[in-house]
Amino acid sequence: MLSDKKKAERKKELNEFFALMGVPVILALIGSIFYRFAFMAMTGSRGRAGAIKVGFGSGDHFIGADFGFTVGVMAALVYLWGRPAHEYVRTSAPELKDKIRRRLGSVYQHGFAMLVLVQTMALAVSALAPGRLSGAHFAAAFISFLAQSAMLVVYIDAQLSKQKNLMENLYPGEEIFKLRAGFSIPIYLKITTLIAGFALIPFILIYVAFFNRVPWDSLAADLVTLLFVSGGILLHGINSVYNGIQRPLDGLVARMKRVAEGDYSRTRIYFSDEVACLKAGYNEMVAGLKEREELQDTFGKYLSIEIARELIKNKKVNLGGEAIEAAVMFCDIRNFTPLSEKLSATGVVEFLNEYFRHITPPITAHNGVINKFIGDAVMAIYTPLLGSEDYVADAVRSAAGMREALARFNDSGRAPGKVEFGVGVHCGRLVAGNIGTSERLEYTFIGDTVNAASRIEGKTKDLDTDILVSGQVLSALGPDKAGFGFESVGKVPLKGKSEPMELFRLA
Repeated sequence: MLSDKKKAERKKELNEFFALMGVPVILALIGSIFYRFAFMAMTGSRGRAGAIKVGFGSGDHFIGADFGFTVGVMAALVYLWGRPAHEYVRTSAPELKDKIRRRLGSVYQHGFAMLVLVQTMALAVSALAPGRLSGAHFAAAFISFLAQSAMLVVYIDAQLSKQKNLMENLYPGEEIFKLRAGFSIPIYLKITTLIAGFALIPFILIYVAFFNRVPWDSLAADLVTLLFVSGGILLHGINSVYNGIQRPLDGLVARMKRVAEGDYSRTRIYFSDEVACLKAGYNEMVAGLKEREELQDTFGKYLSIEIARELIKNKKVNLGGEAIEAAVMFCDIRNFTPLSEKLSATGVVEFLNEYFRHITPPITAHNGVINKFIGDAVMAIYTPLLGSEDYVADAVRSAAGMREALARFNDSGRAPGKVEFGVGVHCGRLVAGNIGTSERLEYTFIGDTVNAASRIEGKTKDLDTDILVSGQVLSALGPDKAGFGFESVGKVPLKGKSEPMELFRLA
């Protein structure tokens, strides 16, 4: 007994087989109806008749089609052409893959070659029958070939669009999202061929029949058959156009809307026409957007997002700098070497990450921008240029918040021992700008104010305190001192400064 899954697969295989083998039957039907009506319109009598009749009625009142040996020839050719694809779906034999790919890339050429061969064989067989071939035979055969070609264009698109399982097996992984080589009929030509084959040609044939005064009794049955079949093929063609053009475009529109929401899923490509080119362009765009987002997500962590936004907003991505007013904060772990000696290299990194995870939120919470991490130290900037209007007070509030965050970190038990830090805050003019080359830039802050802030932080250990600010910071805070208390530690000499600077301890 076959399982339900096996039964479903077997049923799917049979459906695909019958759909493939339906190609010669439909082409033979079209060829018979158009040949017979074209010959009738030109001569007033029916042309060659096939051995097999499908329809109802008899004589001049027969409505349907007659099939000759050509349907058997086309069935054999189509079977031989599609057999490797059928086997590949079942076995996934790698030696069949390239053969099927080449055949799919030349499917239109092979189809048209088959029609030419069959029409040639039909004319050759007719030439062996009693009576000579007339121009009407060749003209009717040519019209039959045009109608079959128009049908082939529609049928190939309709059938290939359903072979998703085959296409995904043939083009696994990234290949299914890329444009593939192969002959393609432009969309405008497909639509033109459909209209010409099943609207324009029937109209011309009807005009020729009435022009030649073909008796209505002889014409009526074939006319009904021609109009019925042409109308059905036109409706089928419209459905094919919808499936091959409108639905993929609707899918692309829906995907583009989801791109704005961060969904960078790509679309599969089964053909090589204009819609496929559009899909390939969309896939390339999505891949580029996804790559940029991954770069931003990965490397954006190495650059302050506030700085990046400011650079984009004011288009300052160029070499050069500008003088700005800012407060600068430096924070460094006290006695980091003894702490780190207890840890492995991985442990040191984990410790620092956890430490920074605790003490950096107060910086950003008070409009500060982390300019860089320097080992176990962090440098932050507060300036109106980057969103901190009350920049000196923001720097002091951040320092106080970092003190509380460090206490929580020590209480959490995640530290290898009691962690202490030193914080130095200074304010004044400094230079902000891009330093580097035109290919690689770093937006940074330099100047005496930055150097002084670093030196002030270095004095916290000598003065046995955790937070020191300069006299310029107190002057900028004004009388209310931002709600904090300060205690002078006196004038302290700083490296690089000609005169001592008065410093204050944050209570």
